[in-house]
Amino acid sequence: MLGAMLYDAPNGTLGLFEGLRDRDYAREGLLVCEGRIVLEKALKAGLVIRSILTVPADEELWRQRAPAGTPVHALPNAAMEAHVGFCFHHGVLGLAERPERPVPQGRSAGQSVGQVGPALALWNVTDPDNLGALIRSAAALGAAAIYLGGGCADPYGRKALRASMGNALCLPLAQLGSEAELEAARGPGGNRLVAAALRTGAKAPADLAKDRLTTLVLGNEGWGLPSSVLERCDEAVMLPMAQGVDSLNVGAAGAILMWELFPHKA
Repeated sequence: MLGAMLYDAPNGTLGLFEGLRDRDYAREGLLVCEGRIVLEKALKAGLVIRSILTVPADEELWRQRAPAGTPVHALPNAAMEAHVGFCFHHGVLGLAERPERPVPQGRSAGQSVGQVGPALALWNVTDPDNLGALIRSAAALGAAAIYLGGGCADPYGRKALRASMGNALCLPLAQLGSEAELEAARGPGGNRLVAAALRTGAKAPADLAKDRLTTLVLGNEGWGLPSSVLERCDEAVMLPMAQGVDSLNVGAAGAILMWELFPHKA
């Protein structure tokens, strides 16, 4: 800790990084940008950057990229790891103020988050790595918005944000407070709601009509979607599996289904 203190700046914001691995930044209204790509996306999204911690070789680079007046601290890698509390190899950490997620009020919420196109709705996706992977795939495959129902991990948590490669900061995210608010995920264009579910009547992606935009609805990897969500969906889809394999990781399944069901842009 003494090594870290020797490098601290007069404004003291280096202390914000102390014990980073186990710290609840959500309570402080902050999020952690781990690595260059995530921090660059936070800057591009216009988030307020409270502080940056990097290695000495990159200090000047981040002073140039960050808004004027942003505290930029430099520590040798070993001192950085001791300060934040875990082995870190990405060269830079940033702390930014968390954006707010709109809470839908009826179907007009699709308009409020800017949804015009396919979308993703998630329920009980509790694992932050799975959530981040789904957000990353959604961004890559053209989702216009993401809706988070009950039980989902924090998309702005350190692990989820890292797994999404910062794309949680680039897509409109809305919080669904109840199953009834799933209607908001239809958006202004009236998307059909397609649930990923292993149940009677579920179709293969190729058998679904392609005449409407889709909001794909995914649930927990272990127990799927609750019946109260399933009954609000228009159709169900499933991925045909080779014999002896019953399912895929929700991140992998979601990526395949979005590829199949979302229109592709050239």
